[in-house]
Amino acid sequence: MNKKFEEIIAEQGRLVYTNVGDSMNPVIREGNLLVIEAVKKPLKVGDVPLYKRDSGQYVLHRIVKIKNGKYMMKGDNRDFIEKGITDRHIIGVLTQIVRDGRTFPVETPEEYFRRMTMDMVYLVSCAVNTEKPDYERVEALDLRGILSLSQKHMLSAAVAFALEKTIPLPYAFDQVKKNAIRKLTLFEVERAVITRELESKGIRYLPLKGSLLKDDYPKSAMREMTDIDILVDSSRMDEVKQIMLRLGYSGGDYQKDHDVVFTKPPSLVFEMHNRLFDKESHPLYAAYFQSVWERAIPIQGTQYGYRMTDEDFYVYLICHIYKHYQYTGTGLRSLLDVFVFYKKHGDALDIAYRDAELKKLKLTAFERGIHTLADKVFTGSDLSQKEKAELEHFAGSGVFGTEKSAVQYRVSKYYKKDGGKKSVWNYYFRRAFVLSEKDLEKYFPFFYRHKFLLPALPVYRLAKGVVRHPKRLVSEYKAVKHFAPSDSDVNKSIK
Repeated sequence: MNKKFEEIIAEQGRLVYTNVGDSMNPVIREGNLLVIEAVKKPLKVGDVPLYKRDSGQYVLHRIVKIKNGKYMMKGDNRDFIEKGITDRHIIGVLTQIVRDGRTFPVETPEEYFRRMTMDMVYLVSCAVNTEKPDYERVEALDLRGILSLSQKHMLSAAVAFALEKTIPLPYAFDQVKKNAIRKLTLFEVERAVITRELESKGIRYLPLKGSLLKDDYPKSAMREMTDIDILVDSSRMDEVKQIMLRLGYSGGDYQKDHDVVFTKPPSLVFEMHNRLFDKESHPLYAAYFQSVWERAIPIQGTQYGYRMTDEDFYVYLICHIYKHYQYTGTGLRSLLDVFVFYKKHGDALDIAYRDAELKKLKLTAFERGIHTLADKVFTGSDLSQKEKAELEHFAGSGVFGTEKSAVQYRVSKYYKKDGGKKSVWNYYFRRAFVLSEKDLEKYFPFFYRHKFLLPALPVYRLAKGVVRHPKRLVSEYKAVKHFAPSDSDVNKSIK
């Protein structure tokens, strides 16, 4: 007859069992061995006790609050808070986690995230600085956790290139590396086809972003990409669209202010820009880069290919990063791009010109902050408490930012105008009732064509959100609900 957990702990003082379920992800995962010991001192917030509900069900969750001798419990990967747990329910407390043959401490989600961040940064730093990671440190790493985080930042290929210098590459990282190489090869072949078509039609083009930055990395495949961006002559966009459609791409049905997206299976995405920034949302940047063709220099071996000078490209890079940073946030790949670019081109830049142009764009302080942080992070220098917080913000954003940051940014704009709770109601009102003519045409073409039905649009939008994107809707509601005055400066700490 199997003994109950509480009987084992009473007899032996400890219990070892295999975890089932994902309620404590990512700190505790399915299949981990858990070491539970008898409680020897008062439990505190953050502890992870094993307790037995009145129904007889065993649960391992974290204490999030203690009030009047009762514990409030919550799974790290759950929203529900369980109340009414007392000492009579407690069987023991988690003291160790064993995963993949390695023993890990019991951490809070925040502590776990910081550890994953610093371990990932260490490996990425080794990759871009062409250094061999320390074997003993690699052996102690939680590689599954690092893989998960690095994929959110599109840095898993860089991690793989670092790991293979020290250990046989684990299967998951080997696949990541091979996929990155395959995708890069596919992109490069297709870009050559597209630029050849542009050349044949006499259409000016200028490569952007990752398609250039990849060449600054020690190995091009370290710099993962989801798409290729190309600026083309804005007066020839109709011809560009015809070229893309003829090459088997779809998309381009709706032409935004500054780019058109074209896709082709299995994973090809090209963004063809007619200008670098949207005039409505970023008028200063859009106006500044109107003269990009005048400052561009020809690409050798082409008739119609152009590129920016290194100084202009760096200014553009900072503008692009800041655009995302202030709105949804941006991840560690942006920091790495700055570091890698400066490592390759920094000594040859015209600093006086760079600084003068950044001043025109009101980006002097931001560039100084992100440049300093990038240099410290990827050279292993000590960080101040403020810099650690800034790094944590980048690490928490992921490569495409977060919905929470986007919501906080939008609400903060109203807060700065009128303050107090009125800003939240302004957000709800504008979210439901205010839509630009361009967005109406893009997202709700039926209502755009039948404007007499516009009063019904808010109800339709809410219903559509509930049916198609319920999690996103809940996430947005929580972000607004928990908005605080301090969030009115969200994403500005680096300045």
